[in-house]
Amino acid sequence: MSTGAKVGLGCGSLFVILLVLAVIGACMSALSGGTTTADPRPAVTAEESEEEQAEETAEVEAAVEDEEPEEEETEEAPAFPEHETLEFSGTGDTVVEVEFHDDARIARFSHNGSSNFAVWALDSEGGNSDLLVNEIGSYDGSVLYNGGPREEMAALEISADGAWEISLEPLSAATTWGDSDDEFTGSGDDVVQLEWTPEGLTTLDMAHDGSSNFAIWGYTDTSRDLLANEIGSYDGQTTLTAGTLILAVTADGTWTLTR
Repeated sequence: MSTGAKVGLGCGSLFVILLVLAVIGACMSALSGGTTTADPRPAVTAEESEEEQAEETAEVEAAVEDEEPEEEETEEAPAFPEHETLEFSGTGDTVVEVEFHDDARIARFSHNGSSNFAVWALDSEGGNSDLLVNEIGSYDGSVLYNGGPREEMAALEISADGAWEISLEPLSAATTWGDSDDEFTGSGDDVVQLEWTPEGLTTLDMAHDGSSNFAIWGYTDTSRDLLANEIGSYDGQTTLTAGTLILAVTADGTWTLTR
């Protein structure tokens, strides 16, 4: 083969090789989805990423705080509701109408006659709701009324032969048995408010030196218990229901309570 033929064959082979490489390049470009473009988003550094996360966390916490309802400040309710004191006075047998109420309160009575002194609480239908006082002669004492179920007061029916005075007061006006005192002494009918709260097993020693009925009722905010009911002098012991608030004492002499 001549030298010219060899050169021509070499050039032809080179041309074929270049053509094959061009075809292979085109195929590879098609398979890879065409030309590649640079990501237009700027690169985020680790510092910037932490700042973004902190901002997102702060936004979430703020949203949660906004959703949480604010706690309203509530004033503690008094142990006993306050009511206006109602006062009445007169002589002899009388019916006194009062503003209707069915919540427990205290009635203070005084009478300077020598015969029977009795006071009935009347309900809204005019019926007898509770016998508050039934004594002979002069009297000075305090009693609890509307303390039981279905008791209410719309009027007072008074039987007397002398002058009398009546004061209807809220329970907060009751005589108080202080938290620091282990013993309490009284005389006659009275209503005692405990400034301490019986809890668990609480015993109560009771003594009375009178000659007539001696009775004690203990009241919680939902129930009542008869703690004593004797005639004449008495010395005994009982237990107080947990949560007892009021002691209503009926007596004609001096009495002492010890815890």
